[in-house]
Amino acid sequence: MQAAWLLGAVIVLVVIVADWRAFSPKASSVITYGWTVERTEEALVVPQGVFDADGLLKLPRGWARLFPDQRAILLSPDAARFGVTVRTAWPLNGCLLYVGPEASGPVTLIKRMPWSSALLTALWFLTVAGGTVAYVVSYAMDGGLSSAGGLFLAVALSGLGLLVCLFGLLIVVVAYRIENKRLMALFEEFKAALL
Repeated sequence: MQAAWLLGAVIVLVVIVADWRAFSPKASSVITYGWTVERTEEALVVPQGVFDADGLLKLPRGWARLFPDQRAILLSPDAARFGVTVRTAWPLNGCLLYVGPEASGPVTLIKRMPWSSALLTALWFLTVAGGTVAYVVSYAMDGGLSSAGGLFLAVALSGLGLLVCLFGLLIVVVAYRIENKRLMALFEEFKAALL
């Protein structure tokens, strides 16, 4: 039984590492890889002359990588340059899809996060919520709600499960806001570099 748990843990770890490597800014698959969190459009002219021979544009707090075949630019914030070296479990990359080189038109900013971050977060919320409901149902089926003390215990444990879910939601929201703030600051730096 322990071998099955160990094998399961190794498989999950390999999937997470492979997911984060596919999400790395060096892979060209990162343009379309990940869970789309948000899309915004803005009118910009993208001159390709601002990028170096390798297709990189170094920005004060990250870099932009040009993928001319896909008509896309990947924005990758560098957490260390933001003064906070903490990287959350919900990193964001920004992919700019543009009309064509030197052409004015709508540029779509697509924010994506790794699939493993989204799936593990959903799994955590389902585990906490499902465990709370399963405990209260089994407690009620065993006759735990027959007394006032038992009813109070069921309500207290349900409230505790709800508090854990709310605390998890707060962590996810704060982490998303941190990552989104970094990405949008990098987007503003990119727009300033185009001028």
